[in-house]
Amino acid sequence: MIERIRAALPRRPLALKPYMGAWRGWLLVVLGLGAGAGIFAWIGISLAPGVVDDFQMRNRAQPVSMARVVDGRCRSKVAILHDCSATLVTRGKNGEVRRQIEQLFIDFHVGNWTVQVMGDPERPEVLTTDVGLDRIWHRIVTLALFALLALAIPFGLYRYVRSQGAERRRLAAISGQALEPVPLHLVSRNNNTTVVADAAGHSYAWTVPQRTKLFGLGPDQDGVVLGLRPASGGEAFPLDEKLRRVELTDHERAAVKRAREG
Repeated sequence: MIERIRAALPRRPLALKPYMGAWRGWLLVVLGLGAGAGIFAWIGISLAPGVVDDFQMRNRAQPVSMARVVDGRCRSKVAILHDCSATLVTRGKNGEVRRQIEQLFIDFHVGNWTVQVMGDPERPEVLTTDVGLDRIWHRIVTLALFALLALAIPFGLYRYVRSQGAERRRLAAISGQALEPVPLHLVSRNNNTTVVADAAGHSYAWTVPQRTKLFGLGPDQDGVVLGLRPASGGEAFPLDEKLRRVELTDHERAAVKRAREG
């Protein structure tokens, strides 16, 4: 079969195209930067000010009499991550004092929370809860973990784009020259990474979308797909079922498919 496919392929140099375009990678980086910036904005606006105030008042906070909790609730994820929010209300010298709080922390807890409103004697307008004060270090660690996540998302995506650039350079090294067909054994397909091996046992990892069907060499060769490599040797690149990753005319693609069918 490979000989028939070799005869069907044109003799001119053939260009190969990556399965994932460069623009997709940079789009992921932009989205990652947006996600990281969003997490930092959420930390800076909703969480960090309360942590700073509570840390400053942790040793002098006192219960506030006649205070009440409005719309207080805690949402828990698998009893580890807790997000508690409420409006705390009391009476001050200049009238009613209201403070909206949001406290996020990691702790092992199951069930309801009993909350006591706490205040800062030096700053009567600063209200918090005993739950938040008791877990001030939990909250600091949780904020640090989310900050690391905000940094890791764009950094991880940038590393992915760098690896894709290296793969495109590998492909460019074998593209645009005389190529020959080779059977490749499909070793694995994990997410978007496909690993193939040639008859000599050399394996090659390429980015191929999971949904992409590769050009199989027939039911009698299960797990064997068509690849192209330079006639002088080198890495082999697996082709898709529609042969869109190699620059062929429609007539040439049809000829290769007929060659597979015999």
